[in-house]
Amino acid sequence: MNIWLASGNLNKKTELSAILGNCGLNHKLLIPQDAGLIFDPPETGSSFFANALIKARELYRLLQERHPSLYEHGDPIIADDSGLCVDALDGRPGIFSARYGGKVSSNERNALLLEELGDAASRKACFVCAMVLLCSDDRFFLAQETLEGEIVKNMKEAAGMGGFGYDPVFYFPGLGCTLAQLSEEEKNQISHRGKAGKIIAKILTELI
Repeated sequence: MNIWLASGNLNKKTELSAILGNCGLNHKLLIPQDAGLIFDPPETGSSFFANALIKARELYRLLQERHPSLYEHGDPIIADDSGLCVDALDGRPGIFSARYGGKVSSNERNALLLEELGDAASRKACFVCAMVLLCSDDRFFLAQETLEGEIVKNMKEAAGMGGFGYDPVFYFPGLGCTLAQLSEEEKNQISHRGKAGKIIAKILTELI
């Protein structure tokens, strides 16, 4: 079964494919560039869910209009919008997580986050993932999950080579490590995307 992911993020493609595979789905996960499609929808929604739905509907429209050879009518489309919400920053960067600080590297973005947070006593934060499974424009399913943790105090405490984005500065007191220090399998078991992906995988299993 071909499943389309409304994203150009190769890290998300790899992560979600592993999550769905671990749920027993025999699938091939495709992204727009696999079919030569230019995909860059404006994320104008005011919530993670709204932006996920925008992306899902835009890819659905593109596939219906262009009908690339890899696409078969009825292929499910998944879109995910996720980000980091920090309590002491009033929920920032939130839905702007991927664009926080403009066109900078992940390391620079993490440094900016820590600079804004400063020496705030509360370091509580959570990752949020809204994941949409779109069957048609007006038929879709939503799963939204979170992962609770805290932000490290400075870049010297950032650690780990795994994951991507804010993972090196997102710390688990209970585990004594950052998200980036977990293996891919360990991360997918507990992460916001892993939790949402399992729900979507179950819905997909019931649909096919």
